[in-house]
Amino acid sequence: ACAAQMNALAEVAIQSADRQMRSERMRTELITNVSHDIKTPLTSIINYVDLLAKPHDESQQEQYLEVLARQSMRMKKLLEDRVEMSKASSGNIPVTFMEMDAVEAVNQALGEFADPLEQAGLTVMRKTPEEPLMALCDGRHLWRVLSNCLSNVVKYAMPGTRVYVDVVKRGQKVEVSLKNISANMLNIIYIVVIH
Repeated sequence: ACAAQMNALAEVAIQSADRQMRSERMRTELITNVSHDIKTPLTSIINYVDLLAKPHDESQQEQYLEVLARQSMRMKKLLEDRVEMSKASSGNIPVTFMEMDAVEAVNQALGEFADPLEQAGLTVMRKTPEEPLMALCDGRHLWRVLSNCLSNVVKYAMPGTRVYVDVVKRGQKVEVSLKNISANMLNIIYIVVIH
């Protein structure tokens, strides 16, 4: 009995150490990813501040300030996304469930991304029911998921291809799927399941 208890304690210690190592690895990866993502807009901001310090005309100043505003907003969004991701991975993110129409949420997201999708040469093939599909979810988090998925489609899909967006009810759940052909060889399907 004593040996069994000692083995059980050793197992708990091993699991705890394993969890801590995974947590440390995730923290290191997060810091590396944040550093990499922030580097581009930060470099741009530094370069344009340098340009503003040198002699320039009024039209150049307007252009420089526009770039600075855009890149600083990009960096702000990257940081906000990372904070949200960190909260989510720690299980420390508030969720407010409400009943909402998943079809409408997907249609709104596609509307927001209509221009970027068109500029990327992508044709959306939408398969959604006419009637609402009500789901219990946090609208803010659902928007973030859809926005991230569509943003990735715009960035990584092969130009001139189709993007398939389906919204279907499966039992008590609503499934939203996005499928596309990537510019590079990948096999990734984003599926969002909402209760």
